[in-house]
Amino acid sequence: MIRNLEKIIDGCIVFMRIVKTMQQQFFPIDIKSWLIFRIAATRLHLQHIFLILLCVFLCSGCGGIQIRSMITPSETVLPTGTAFIPPAAPTDEIVWFPPTETPRPLNTPTAFITESTFPELGDLILQDSFSDEETWQTFRSDQGNAVLANQELTLAIQNSQSSITSYAQIPYQTDYYLSMDVKLSLCSYHEDFYGFLFRVGNSDNYYRWQINCLGQTKLERRYKGALLPLNDWAVNGQVRPGAPQKFNIGIFAKGSTLKFYINKRLLFESDDAVLTDGGFGLFAQSKGFSPLTVSFSNLKLYEPES
Repeated sequence: MIRNLEKIIDGCIVFMRIVKTMQQQFFPIDIKSWLIFRIAATRLHLQHIFLILLCVFLCSGCGGIQIRSMITPSETVLPTGTAFIPPAAPTDEIVWFPPTETPRPLNTPTAFITESTFPELGDLILQDSFSDEETWQTFRSDQGNAVLANQELTLAIQNSQSSITSYAQIPYQTDYYLSMDVKLSLCSYHEDFYGFLFRVGNSDNYYRWQINCLGQTKLERRYKGALLPLNDWAVNGQVRPGAPQKFNIGIFAKGSTLKFYINKRLLFESDDAVLTDGGFGLFAQSKGFSPLTVSFSNLKLYEPES
């Protein structure tokens, strides 16, 4: 385009020279007139140049403007896979109530009999002060210990999953009211329990009254090796969870009627005629997560009057 502009300007100069020659040959004029003509021609010449430049500018504006970079572009690497999100910056916000593990809920105490229903007792049938080593089985083993000392029979399990039982060498009894003191020294895991066996025929036939480390009680019957719950776990308001603590247990057994007391308060009663007589035993059972130690003393048997 610049070359075309140069050609146009050269053409205009040639044209002016021709006009000047023609003026000198065919139109001789004076100096004044020549100056006026020269000025007019110069203006006309400038107007032509301006118009030509204006056309060139307008024509160049109609076309696209191309901008060429002197820098060779490098290959752009496209991201692949999952975009990485940087972790949030830590803050110094104080957590006043941090989340904690929800503890195992304790059973809500249920209503129990508060009326004075303690039975009338007859004559004393038998009394055991836990001083004769021939009366109860004693042992020391990896499963646990049964030790007779200080007029107590102590059952202890040290961090092992086991069950231990000590049977009494006492004549079979049929109807009676049994009273015995319990001292709980160590008992923390909720599935550990201890208790009393009565109307024991052998290791496959007996009633078992259990008390766990939450203070709940349960009655089971084992007959021909099969266990059957007669009264499921229930709180009683007399034995609190954990240890140490002391309390008295009582069992009224007359025919098929079985009543259970703690601190001379009636907890519940059951009716079952499968086992009618038998001996006695003490037991403790642990899951092995914490030690379990319980002592029994001052056993008494009375004739039941009612």
